Amino acid sequence: MKRWKDMFRGFQNKTQVKDPRNGKWKEFNKHAVLIAEGHYLQDLKHGTWKQYYEGGELLIEENYDKGILHGRYASYHVNGRLFSEGEYKHGHREGYFNVYDESGKHTRSLLFVNNVMVEEIDMSRIPAAAKVGAMWSVEDKS
Repeated sequence: MKRWKDMFRGFQNKTQVKDPRNGKWKEFNKHAVLIAEGHYLQDLKHGTWKQYYEGGELLIEENYDKGILHGRYASYHVNGRLFSEGEYKHGHREGYFNVYDESGKHTRSLLFVNNVMVEEIDMSRIPAAAKVGAMWSVEDKS
């Protein structure tokens, strides 16, 4: 006669085999609050995915191409204002990622080349005229 433990172990192994996730998908925390939503394609994230704070506010919006980050990425402060934004190309950060404070002020820009940060710009050090497109240069007078 089989012991209960042996029968349960067999049941666990059978339930671990599952079909790949496809289509619209929602994830909830233990309190039944929506924390993420998006689409799967053959068990890989595909298209736009959104993650949420526990209060329901948008936290992250990112795009996938068959499981790989690709396209616009944006994160948000809990007040709904943009925290950071940038682009992914085939899983790598590429180009400028801009960072904003809770009031919406652009505070930093980070330049990425093939997922490596090569430059960080503190926006408080740039003259106001330059921020609206005027030509300017910074001279080192030391």
